[in-house]
Amino acid sequence: MNPANQTIDRIVILSARLGEIVSEEINTLKQRRPSDLAPLVEMKSELSDRYQAEMNSLRENPELMRAADPSEVERLKDATFLLHGILDEYRTAVTAAKTVSERLVKAIGDEVAARRRPVNSYGSDATVAKANPTGAQAMASIAVNQVI
Repeated sequence: MNPANQTIDRIVILSARLGEIVSEEINTLKQRRPSDLAPLVEMKSELSDRYQAEMNSLRENPELMRAADPSEVERLKDATFLLHGILDEYRTAVTAAKTVSERLVKAIGDEVAARRRPVNSYGSDATVAKANPTGAQAMASIAVNQVI
């Protein structure tokens, strides 16, 4: 196998593996298990770096593409097209998860703020009495574990 075809073969294999990892991440997000993403992130990062290095190699050596078999070039195009489709789906899933998380945090924050607001009442002399927050109005804490 000539060097051009070997490079293309490596890129196709990397594209397929990267697509598998990203698809796993998409499924994990759809199942609402963001804590399960951690092991996938490292693999995705490593594969992405290797993919980028191979693509840079092709860009820096255009003669490799000219020396490649046309069927191999077509195989590379198909693999790249498939990977880009998976990445588009991933972008959509991440954006949806991020939007849901942001709305949830905002709703919790709004509720905490509403509970901290003193309740206005009238005193015995028909003037607004000073609020003396007690119980739930006096204290409220919130913990946010921001995964995405």
